[in-house]
Amino acid sequence: MTDKCKGLYRKYIVSRLDDVEGKHNKCFYFVLDTVHDKFAIPALKAYADACRAEYPLLAQDIDALLER
Repeated sequence: MTDKCKGLYRKYIVSRLDDVEGKHNKCFYFVLDTVHDKFAIPALKAYADACRAEYPLLAQDIDALLER
């Protein structure tokens, strides 16, 4: 079965490095592959634009990542 037939499914195991108390243990994380996924770059651009007013440094870092 190809990814086009699966929809959203668990593919990666992600751990958060700065969560020693486990506050984010039940959080859902979404991984973007910027090399092979043609939708990842537009998604990151949209995320940077959406967070720019509240998290300008994060938006700036994402912009810099996308320029590489």
